[in-house]
Amino acid sequence: MANSDRAHEKRIALIYDIIDKKYNLPRIVKVMNKKIPKIFVCEKCGAENSEGTTHCVKCSEELSHDYYKGLQLRNTIITLGLFLVPFIIFFYVVNFETSRHFENQVKQQLSYFVDLNARTIKAFLEERKHDLLSISTMELNGIQEVNIRESFLKKFVNEKPSFDFIAAADTSGKIVLATNNLVGSIKERAYFQKSLAEEFYNSGIFYSDLLDTSAMIISSPLYNRADEQIGVVLASISLKALYDLILDLRIGETSEIFLVDQNGIFLSPSKLGGRVLEEYGYYREDENPHIDGGGTLVHRDYRGERVICANTRFEEFHGYLVSEIDVDEALAPVTRLKNVIFYIFLIFGGFLVFSSVFFSRQVTNVLKNLTSALKSALDDAQQKKTTIDTINTELRRRLRDCESLSKKLRVSEEYIKNIINSISSGVVAFDRKLRITYYNSFIQKLSARQPIEIHSDLYDALPVLKNETIVHAIDDIFSSKQSFQLLRTSVSADGRDFVLNVSGFPIRSEEDIVGATLLITDITKEEKMQAQMADYEKLSALSQVALGAAHEINNPLLGITSYIELLIEEEKDVERRTQAKQVLDSAYRISETIKGLLNFARPSPPSFTKININKLIAETISFLNHQPLFRKATIQKQLTDSLPHITADANQIRQVLLNIFLNSGQAMPDGGTITVTSQKVKFEEQIEIKIADTGVGISDEDLKCVFDPFFTTKKGEGTGLGLSISYSYVKNHNGQIVISSSPGNGTEVTLILPIRQATRTKAEVLE
Repeated sequence: MANSDRAHEKRIALIYDIIDKKYNLPRIVKVMNKKIPKIFVCEKCGAENSEGTTHCVKCSEELSHDYYKGLQLRNTIITLGLFLVPFIIFFYVVNFETSRHFENQVKQQLSYFVDLNARTIKAFLEERKHDLLSISTMELNGIQEVNIRESFLKKFVNEKPSFDFIAAADTSGKIVLATNNLVGSIKERAYFQKSLAEEFYNSGIFYSDLLDTSAMIISSPLYNRADEQIGVVLASISLKALYDLILDLRIGETSEIFLVDQNGIFLSPSKLGGRVLEEYGYYREDENPHIDGGGTLVHRDYRGERVICANTRFEEFHGYLVSEIDVDEALAPVTRLKNVIFYIFLIFGGFLVFSSVFFSRQVTNVLKNLTSALKSALDDAQQKKTTIDTINTELRRRLRDCESLSKKLRVSEEYIKNIINSISSGVVAFDRKLRITYYNSFIQKLSARQPIEIHSDLYDALPVLKNETIVHAIDDIFSSKQSFQLLRTSVSADGRDFVLNVSGFPIRSEEDIVGATLLITDITKEEKMQAQMADYEKLSALSQVALGAAHEINNPLLGITSYIELLIEEEKDVERRTQAKQVLDSAYRISETIKGLLNFARPSPPSFTKININKLIAETISFLNHQPLFRKATIQKQLTDSLPHITADANQIRQVLLNIFLNSGQAMPDGGTITVTSQKVKFEEQIEIKIADTGVGISDEDLKCVFDPFFTTKKGEGTGLGLSISYSYVKNHNGQIVISSSPGNGTEVTLILPIRQATRTKAEVLE
């Protein structure tokens, strides 16, 4: 009886496997409808006992196990597992992702405030550096004359609350002047030693026994009129002003931002009680987290609390700028979300337990009714299994052959496409109805469509082909069945101009032409380069001719002007004197044109000096105010006072300014306003000068030619060399000159000049 029951169970298990493989259904709904024999397992010896027995046949122990009750329990556990495990995984995934999301948001905010404060503080220190460097260039004959500047320095400190005091020391380290009456020697101080070696030095924040307080000293070499070092000038930066620059985070009660040195010691006070130069900005038992150039991390702060921290390396302080917030406060929203999910889990879990028990009981009852129907299906399945296996084997063999062939075709097709796409010319194929059947990647560059669709109209997708010559040649392919080649064909499409080489080839079937292929080569750049080379050769020849002509004209012109000057002095007749002066003015004009031509064709190298650009602008305007051309014009100055000196050729820059001002004045014959502004370009070692007028403006067509030699819109009144020479001078200074204008809206000229040049020949200051 027991052997028969075991065989029956094996048959049922085989039915399970067949249905699982064929239909992939849950096993709990595939049990036969016939009543499954109950198998009892002895808990003592493990022996199996068939239905109807009450005691183990091996050890006579009483049996109590029921198969369906165990099945119902397993189903309940599996159902709970299928639903609860994903929910638990979901709970932990949500918790992890939200925690990471909030932590990343807090880190981004902290990093933003660190970067913002770092830029602010660096800009502040850079301004203080420029202030001190401007003081270091005082015109002195010796260190003993520094006392003459005492009132100026005290006034400077009063006007600059960013400094506590300014002092000067001789080369032996003795303080000879201090705005706070400081006396003594600084010979052994690091900042004195560095600046004595002709270096600008920032000491960072430290405790000064000389001042008996924390301080930050910047120092620079002090030079006399002969550019010889006569001592060191130093200044104490106001730490209160520095600390006031550090912005409060305002993102939580425990958020704060402060400075620490490379050992982690506070260099600025913290909101939660850190003491400057006394306490560490991290937990003393941990390693210093503020290393390796900064970043974001989680660590314990000086209070022992876990915080999210962002820090960045700050070379000026020999340390780091740190912003942080407690982890508990930063992740408080995550904790609240976790609690909400947990309560939802409790409610959902209770309902799920009740549903699982009820569902398992119903499924167990269904299993008892399925066995009979599945038994008959087993016999039929066994008979057909061999036939199906044979068919499946043949199908698998043919499928493998098809997959191998398909793979070879894909590889071949991809290889051919790569070859065509690698061609530097466009390839496009189309049928007799001019519908695109294929194109390579280069064709996309010629079309405004993104991307080109297969079967789209050829001329709609590629407007560059709507040229009458190209259209006629394409039509001729299908009528004459011959290929064609068009060289250097100029076309326009979508506001762009192209020069193309177009070749067409018919696609033949056995009897007729079914389509065509075009090979399109874009030679626009090559044509432009050839045109530019022709222009360059023309300008080179013109330059040589101009030099020869200028020398040939200049010598006899000098004799003519000298003779006319003598005639004017000797002539008594007023009318004849007037006529002679007109002739002399014309000769002078010819001479100026020749000088401009010589300067343009053979410019002299610039002689760089350190100049005050604002003063140069003011001198130029003062000179022009006496000219009749500017009697009806108003010149407004908006010059930045703190503009640094630049290294430049004063004569060349003055000539550039004169040319621009004269053009502005000539553009306003009935009067107007000329506005000149100067400022330093942010975050760049450059200055910017803008000269804007309210004149007649320049058309777009003329604007393209304003820097060309001899181009002028003044109808015979100008030489056309002013802006050409100005452009050459600005390029000599590695600068830029940009003109923006429109008719009736005036013109604005922007000059951008570097503060320092790569080569300096002099170190004097143009005062």
